[in-house]
Amino acid sequence: MNNLKRKRKKSLLPRLRYPLRKSISLVGLMGCGKTTIGVRLARRLHLEFIDSDHEIEAAAGHTVTEIFEKFGEDDFRKGERRVINRLISQDKNIILGTGGGAFMDQKTRGRLKKQTIVIWLRVDVDLLVERTSKRDTRPLLRKGNPRKILQKLTEERYPIYEEAHIIVESGQGPHDAVVNDIIWKLNKYLATEKKKYQRRLARKRAREKNNDEGPKKQNDTKDNS
Repeated sequence: MNNLKRKRKKSLLPRLRYPLRKSISLVGLMGCGKTTIGVRLARRLHLEFIDSDHEIEAAAGHTVTEIFEKFGEDDFRKGERRVINRLISQDKNIILGTGGGAFMDQKTRGRLKKQTIVIWLRVDVDLLVERTSKRDTRPLLRKGNPRKILQKLTEERYPIYEEAHIIVESGQGPHDAVVNDIIWKLNKYLATEKKKYQRRLARKRAREKNNDEGPKKQNDTKDNS
């Protein structure tokens, strides 16, 4: 009976209705749930989840905190740029969880928008403060009052995060509900992209047809004369 209930519940979950031709990158401030949501989303879509911060740490041989303290934020962003570019240039699609400041870098942002589907997990400041207070591993929050820092970051970064292809609220509800919302919005986004592609293809074929008919009309005119 329990197995039957689980199967029914699973069958009711939204599924991706269109082929995924790009990786998905998750952006947002620290504490928005990129890793927690990303792992669940990857499981649902049968993809691998990769955390860019973990990849940076593996490449540098230092933790993110150590990189900030020893080399500064500029060096960290340069390394982050290289690592993210490598991850999204793979032959396979992945779910990529990015650091909070990654999307603020113009080159990284451009690559993510071009090579992946960017999803912003939006959270209000109060919830960010609550979530980040549970871990003392955030270099940017060690510089003063966490609430004031997070408030300032939302003011600076949220207008840039709005460039994401998809925006999803990642609030107090169950994580699986957020994943469901992402898949629903992914289907809507992919459907729109498919229509755009079909229109571009139709215009291309029309141009090719006109180009082919041009010389034919000229030849017919010459024959008639």
